[in-house]
Amino acid sequence: MRPVVLDTSVVVTGLIARRGAASALVEAFFADRLHLAYTPAILGEYAEVLARPEFAGVIDPNDRIGIILKLRASGLLIEPAPVPRAAWPDVDDLPFVSAALAFESKTIITLNPRDFAPAADFGVQVLSPSEARREFL
Repeated sequence: MRPVVLDTSVVVTGLIARRGAASALVEAFFADRLHLAYTPAILGEYAEVLARPEFAGVIDPNDRIGIILKLRASGLLIEPAPVPRAAWPDVDDLPFVSAALAFESKTIITLNPRDFAPAADFGVQVLSPSEARREFL
């Protein structure tokens, strides 16, 4: 099972929706059917976003804590790779590109593929949750 990088949008949607492709990916991660790669910056972003007040009544606190603990226990912690200069639509997404560039699979799963479009020029595969579900589950 090759590791992939999940954009925060997929994690949040997967924990909120309980249905659909993003939810299937998050459930697969919890069931050890999807292997995630992450960097300290990604772990920090997940924790920060999931702790926001707007998600307090929407995402179960056990799920918020659970995904962080599961990632630390079974995810692939990697050293971020340098990110080539490009016209990145959202520089906040660079930690995810950096992670994808750091290992063989070079795959990011996101709900915002346009933000990651330049990554394809560097060999990164950018998939929607639906595409990833078909490919990995």
